[in-house]
Amino acid sequence: MKKYFSLLMVLCGVMILTGHAWALSITPDTTPTWTGSETANLSASEIAAKVGFSGTLEELYKIDVDDMIENGSFASSYSTVFDRTPDDPQDATISYISGAYITGNPLYLYVKDGNSTPAYYIFDITAWNGQDTIELTGFWPQRGAISHLTILGVTAVPEPAALILLGLGLLGIAGIRKMKS
Repeated sequence: MKKYFSLLMVLCGVMILTGHAWALSITPDTTPTWTGSETANLSASEIAAKVGFSGTLEELYKIDVDDMIENGSFASSYSTVFDRTPDDPQDATISYISGAYITGNPLYLYVKDGNSTPAYYIFDITAWNGQDTIELTGFWPQRGAISHLTILGVTAVPEPAALILLGLGLLGIAGIRKMKS
């Protein structure tokens, strides 16, 4: 039993050490996307309607270029850097820092300008794992800038199967400890 436990620990270590951080690259041409000409900021419910989602979306992370204040329930988990001209950014990088990270289905990224056509882009980022960097490039070159970014979604609730597996794992650990003593 000890041999199997040691092998399991080695495999877990290898998986952690070989994990790769990837970047999710998004441009105005990335699909699937929704665009529009409304210059006013869209609310979470308006974005849900635009993408055809019948549930309730919430703002999980938001940053505004003007004040650089991060908002949302995951504000402390991410950091955004705007590139090119700070007052007129066409590029941005959203990086995971630490702590809880965004998961769920669906997830959307709302990229807003407001003074150009289109005035905004909405991207389906449901496949994003919440920890990889999101790199945005080429938004409104020569004719506008990113004014703010918002990640919206439905936060994931653990499935019963995941909770059962967690419980079985804890029982297994308790059993191994009992066998040792």
